[in-house]
Amino acid sequence: MTKWLVVGKDQRLKMANDILLEQNYSSRYVAADAFNEELKQVLTEWQPDQIILPLLPMKDPIPPELLGPSMKVFTGQASQEWLNQLDEKKVRHANYLHYEPFIWQNARLTAEAFVQVFYEQTKRQIAGKHFYVAGFGRVGKAVAQVLRNLQATVTIAARSDEQLAEAAIAGYEPLRLTERTVFSNGYLVNTIPSQWLDPEKSGETRIFDLASAPGCLKPSYSSEYYTIHLKLPGIHFPVDAAAALVEAILRMDIEERGVTCLKENESD
Repeated sequence: MTKWLVVGKDQRLKMANDILLEQNYSSRYVAADAFNEELKQVLTEWQPDQIILPLLPMKDPIPPELLGPSMKVFTGQASQEWLNQLDEKKVRHANYLHYEPFIWQNARLTAEAFVQVFYEQTKRQIAGKHFYVAGFGRVGKAVAQVLRNLQATVTIAARSDEQLAEAAIAGYEPLRLTERTVFSNGYLVNTIPSQWLDPEKSGETRIFDLASAPGCLKPSYSSEYYTIHLKLPGIHFPVDAAAALVEAILRMDIEERGVTCLKENESD
């Protein structure tokens, strides 16, 4: 039987291990975001076939010599140096953060969690309000759709012609994002993972930042109207987020096995 090891302090990872056990997989869990003696012992004695690592980079990654070609490592964010070391040891690895079904499911959970954050922090309804959504990637699209379904007016602010055209075709008001863009009469939801915003351009507009740290404010800027919201799926929907992670990783594993079998048949 395939043996799984789930590593990380994030609540989603603990629940991911629980889900694997409920589905009758042989799995163990280590609550660690850095390599330690407990993790070393489990790797040595348990000798798992599949390892799921935290979403964020481990402070001290697992020494590659403790891994081997028979293992498969599913990573979140990880340094290229460490991944190169895995390649040298012929350790198979795949990044679940790059898997499209997981990215979209995570985006949908982020959008729904934002709605809860908005209600909690503003004590206002969404219907009839005007929202700027900065960026029209996966999270931006999910947020815009949820807001429109709740009868908000949505303006998509983006730099690229492609995103602006796509937003217009989808029925949103497009707004080209430049250094001179001013936000007023509504709320700003940022999904762009870069420090691009001068808060003086938004006045008293409330800013909800859903992008990764350090957020969208330009360096050394601050605003009393600004809040950043990290790990929303794990905070508000830990069970659903864990289920999405497990489903994605199991799919990735099945797809890789299918490709491997196909290559073996072709070589025969």
